Amino acid sequence: MKKTCLLLLLLVGIIYINEGYRIISDDMPVKSTTKGSLSDIADEVIAIPLETKSDCRLKYATQIKRDRNELFLVSNGQLYHFDCSGKFVNRITSNQHFPVADYVINPLERQLIVMDNEENVYYYDYDGTLLERKSLAGINPLKAPTRLSRHPPPPLVRSPPRHIWLTAQALSPSKEDAGTQCMDQWLYKFDTTLNLQDARKLTAADLGRFYLGACFSTELSVADGNVYAYSPSTQPDELLADTLYLISRNQLNIHNDYSSILPLCIAGRYLVSTYSNAADEEENYTFCYDRREEYAYNVTGGFEDNFYHTGRVPDLKALDVYNSSFCYCRSGEEVKNAFPDRTEEDNPVLFIVRMKA
Repeated sequence: MKKTCLLLLLLVGIIYINEGYRIISDDMPVKSTTKGSLSDIADEVIAIPLETKSDCRLKYATQIKRDRNELFLVSNGQLYHFDCSGKFVNRITSNQHFPVADYVINPLERQLIVMDNEENVYYYDYDGTLLERKSLAGINPLKAPTRLSRHPPPPLVRSPPRHIWLTAQALSPSKEDAGTQCMDQWLYKFDTTLNLQDARKLTAADLGRFYLGACFSTELSVADGNVYAYSPSTQPDELLADTLYLISRNQLNIHNDYSSILPLCIAGRYLVSTYSNAADEEENYTFCYDRREEYAYNVTGGFEDNFYHTGRVPDLKALDVYNSSFCYCRSGEEVKNAFPDRTEEDNPVLFIVRMKA
């Protein structure tokens, strides 16, 4: 009898939460569309054909990052260095060493801090010289590191400490069931020599409804000078209502101790959530909410590239932690219209999307 009453109370609670969520969403109607082109959200798209060399032949490019005129990217587990004209500079890592899991740029020291899958961290200079190797294995409860992020000082802030941030997962006993364990998300803060400064447990953002957050990989971003975590939504049809709820509850005010995992990232005037999976293209989506115009795009398959006509862009990725620019890569037939001389054997063309201010 007691279990039945508790079940009924839980059911009533869920109904009230969902009804409140619906009322909040209905009170803030905005225009939305399921179609969109890059020119709707971008002022400019810059094309950079990556130089093809005998010792640099890339089938694809991921984890693309920029430091002024320097471009870095990962292909086939290796880290490559180009300049912003597309000229190949050098390969930072070697196949004989390890596959790159993640990396961050330290622009002040002109260094690259690279992580492998074994909790080892390597320091390289921009010329590809290995300077130092360290291990994170002694940090407890650090397990299965997923994302690194370096937080440089934001503009106009006087001499704050510089840090490296990392998200990781760790098993812990369940409070509800002593015989089971649950997977927790953690945010770790290091100095640039990888001395641990702080550890913060992360939880899914309150969306006013039942939601299993952080099912996809967690990314790190910076807003208002502070670091926060973002994981694409598993329910893109709910993203507009979720966005309006977050805005109405002032949950996008990123502060120093912020510990919520948002289903979207903050990109200036835009709030963006994007997911792409080449193995299941029907799941690909790009959500973009324009806070200035109060207009939402929820585009299955991504925005149409009406700058270089490469087709839809499901794989739009942030180029920096501030989400001020995004990027994507294309090769072969996809770039024939804009670059008719490029062949299937040539390296991809990198496209940098400068968002509207």
